[in-house]
Amino acid sequence: MYARLLLLINCLLLPFLASAQIDQTIQKLDTYHESHVTEKIYLHLDKNDYSAGENIWFKLYCTTAPFNYLSNISKIANIELISPTNSIIKSIKIPLTLGLGIGDFSLSDTLVEGSYRIRAYTRWMQNDSISNFYERIVPITNGRADNVITQSTLLQNGTENLFQINLKTIQGAPLINSSVSYTLQQDGLKEKTGRLKSNENGTIALELKDNFKGGTLSLQFLSSDKRRVLKNFTIPDPNLRNSIQIFPESGELVNNILSKTGVKVLTPAGLGLKSKIKIGEENQAPIIEFETNDLGMGSMPLILSTGKKYIATAVFPDGNSVSTSLPQVAASGYVLTVNSGLKDKIAAQLSATDDLVTGKEVYLIAQYNGFVLHAVKQKLNGPEILFNIPKQDLPSGVIQLSVLNEHLVPIIERLVFSYNAPKTILPITLQLNKPTFTTRDQVIANLSVKEGSSDTSKIAALSASVINLNKSDSATAQYHSSIVSELLLKSDLRGFIERPNYYFEDLNNIKFNELDNLMLIQGWRKLDWKNYLNTTNNAYLPEKSLAVSGTVKKTGRKALVPNAKVTLVPTSNMMLSIDTLTDSDGRFAFDNLFFADSIKFIVTGNGQKEKNRVDILVDNPPSPAVKESKDKPLMQNDINTKLINQLKDNQQFLAELEAAGIIQKSIKLEEVQVNRVRANKADKNSRNLNGPGNADQVITAEDLSTCATLEQCLAGRLVGVIFQNGVPYSTRSMGLNGGSPMQVVLDGMYIEPDQISMINVPDIASIEVLRSAGNTAIYGMYGGNGVLVITSKSGDAMLSTYTPTGIITILPKGLHVNRNFFKPQYNSTQKQVLNRDLRTTIAWEPNLVTAKNGEAKFDFYTSDEPGTYKITIEGIDMEGKIAHLEYLMEVKPQ
Repeated sequence: MYARLLLLINCLLLPFLASAQIDQTIQKLDTYHESHVTEKIYLHLDKNDYSAGENIWFKLYCTTAPFNYLSNISKIANIELISPTNSIIKSIKIPLTLGLGIGDFSLSDTLVEGSYRIRAYTRWMQNDSISNFYERIVPITNGRADNVITQSTLLQNGTENLFQINLKTIQGAPLINSSVSYTLQQDGLKEKTGRLKSNENGTIALELKDNFKGGTLSLQFLSSDKRRVLKNFTIPDPNLRNSIQIFPESGELVNNILSKTGVKVLTPAGLGLKSKIKIGEENQAPIIEFETNDLGMGSMPLILSTGKKYIATAVFPDGNSVSTSLPQVAASGYVLTVNSGLKDKIAAQLSATDDLVTGKEVYLIAQYNGFVLHAVKQKLNGPEILFNIPKQDLPSGVIQLSVLNEHLVPIIERLVFSYNAPKTILPITLQLNKPTFTTRDQVIANLSVKEGSSDTSKIAALSASVINLNKSDSATAQYHSSIVSELLLKSDLRGFIERPNYYFEDLNNIKFNELDNLMLIQGWRKLDWKNYLNTTNNAYLPEKSLAVSGTVKKTGRKALVPNAKVTLVPTSNMMLSIDTLTDSDGRFAFDNLFFADSIKFIVTGNGQKEKNRVDILVDNPPSPAVKESKDKPLMQNDINTKLINQLKDNQQFLAELEAAGIIQKSIKLEEVQVNRVRANKADKNSRNLNGPGNADQVITAEDLSTCATLEQCLAGRLVGVIFQNGVPYSTRSMGLNGGSPMQVVLDGMYIEPDQISMINVPDIASIEVLRSAGNTAIYGMYGGNGVLVITSKSGDAMLSTYTPTGIITILPKGLHVNRNFFKPQYNSTQKQVLNRDLRTTIAWEPNLVTAKNGEAKFDFYTSDEPGTYKITIEGIDMEGKIAHLEYLMEVKPQ
């Protein structure tokens, strides 16, 4: 498809582009695009907010820009759950088939409440900026291991700033006289620690110094029932105020040339604020006044003169105001004015000051990441020239317009939004089996993506979610992107896009004017044409399969071992071993592998001369850096409080699942037992990241003195820990589909859980059990299933004495094994039934594929709770057309 379109474009351009130089430039752009095709990812989640103990269900769509064809480049995608403190706490790989994949995250009941984010990317996407990765903010409450709600406030009284936090139980009782440990990490400053005590209202207050510019605060304390609780807060810069920003069209204001000028007004939190805008000369009456939209954005055409100072003032609803100076007006320059709202074309007018009207040729190129969509030339023989770009063959989305001079040097650039609904949007209809429904009623949903009676073949991949709106935070839904706003808009703009769906509320009549304001305000950027015209190799190749690679060296030395035989053996089936040889640099690689996560392998190495006296170093590529989220304005404190109704609903629902045997029953009183043995009995050499003895349970050498083996000592003695085949599991992380083993740390070294059987019991000084959120959080993704910290009497990594040369055990990241979504069938003999059906996600159907007639269907049963249910359908067809539908249905009591 790309090749045919490129050929068509080149044929159309030949009559206009006689210059060999411009032909070469376009060819270089095309060559760049062919080797740098952009992948985009969108995740359809089952709902907007979650609670600890639940699952996050998602369908992944991976497309290629700019036409959004389902991608066949990458075969594997990476999805990460990132904590409010920017730690990766869960990471999975899912296989992609023609750009489609499904997966889920199980949320441990030890998760700290807060604003988490989901990040998704392919290895191929790592060649671009990580700001182009898919990200979504997901608020997560915790009413399982954490029964405390908070209300935090930044108090400002003159020059004194206090961050005040009120602590209460879920039932509303204040935590009185509680000792609270805190850690304050200030941006760019040294970490500060200390203790505070809550007053009779359950309130603590932290004084912020004059040099405080924002940071994060972590609290640790005991709840009223003696559970260890961890809370995290983001504290904004107390000095921030409402602000107004000015964005001239094409980047600058030019003397006496009409320029559409964008304005954005922001609150200290980074959200838009509706305001009245006044612009005029300093100390003079305004020359123009207008009002922004609800997102604090607006624009007006301005003709200004050089040598004068202009002021823009934003007046807020409360009567306060803020002012800023407009950029200096340039005496010489260009302005590119664009009208993208016309039906059949995009009109672009290039204006220039008299000194730049040379009569020489200028070129307009419309392109996406080097993919040339339109190119034309004209002579700049007047102060204004007009370019028309036909919309017929343009893709929908963000397009870069660049004007180049006769030397093919960019002189001005502008982003525009193009939209061609018939070629972009896949109409979808939904018909239910009857007009009204009651509780525990069967619903049959019939879908159709046919675009007309003559459309006899339409295959589309779809996903559907059904939620009870009475139990979900519908207020935050507007801040998330749909498949339309993500693929067409958000994925191509840098920075925070507030309410991306705002522009696409009516897909047949999108908000063109406001989208163009968005392009002015958050879309202006200067492209690096040298990067486009000098094709470089990609550092990251597409991930087509899993691989195990590494290096073989002589034991204890840096010398490489070429031609060594390396064998990879899965411990689950020793008969499936494969061999390879190292190259001249001692490197080996096993590729074209597909295996499930948690599969363990043995790797052996044997040199021709060295035999098994070699060290095997297996590659462990790091994850991309986790930086501050560009959606930071959506990250909030006090999630348990803001979503208290959802938290309480989830407590009831999980209790029903436990009663039905669908999930593991949590141990309610284990923390009380833990705190009776919390005395600091751990060995002083403990590598516990929380500090020696800061654990849920400590086992000493004396406790182990009568045991022959470590498993025999620990089985039945560790609270909330069970052993299966010699491997420790925390009961907190074990659900319907089992769980993952606890992480074992021996003298600071991370080892495999089953290796504890190799440890000699008399060599152990202490064992610390970390299961609660307050103790496991510091270990990030390694602490998600609990941690056993083992300290030897020598304080050295004694397990090394048990590891022979030429052989290692590895646990590489494999493909995620999906869980089954629980779907009650009330007309069947289903064994697992609910006495009270209190579901929030009523249905989740990630694998809907229409037949050739464009039709598909799915069914589900309503719960025991009446209310408004929302059905959301999203997907893509084989032509890159995008489907999005939201349908509301009412469920009445029986």
